[in-house]
Amino acid sequence: MPHMREFGRVLVKYNMVERKIFDFGVGVKLYPSEIHTLSAVDQLGGCGVTELARESGVTKGATSQLVSKLVKKGLLLKESDPENGSKVILRLTELGKEASDNHYKFHLDHDREFINYIRSMSEEELEMFDGICGKMNDWMDSYLK
Repeated sequence: MPHMREFGRVLVKYNMVERKIFDFGVGVKLYPSEIHTLSAVDQLGGCGVTELARESGVTKGATSQLVSKLVKKGLLLKESDPENGSKVILRLTELGKEASDNHYKFHLDHDREFINYIRSMSEEELEMFDGICGKMNDWMDSYLK
């Protein structure tokens, strides 16, 4: 299927990006999964590991490992929940907040052309694109089971 070749190339390149290390202006090298974890905590305004895992679409075990790495790098804090002492709340450090903000700015600039392309699509095209993404998501879930 010649139309699938381009899609295959996208998957290969995406996999390469996921393994690349970035510095978002704070002097700490971060993998995409790490910066996306920081951004999720930032967007949630502090959260528990379970909520973060659900938001990120990964297991609690994988989320806990990422959280530990980010705590060691000085980007994330674990605090006791004042309402439930056995629960941990995750919060960004100042450095973590700066990295998250820089990550957001990076995407605003770097992804502008692609975002404008998506915005130019008709409602019908967007629905088709969303449907394809949903099927791809289900497909990837089948590999993760």
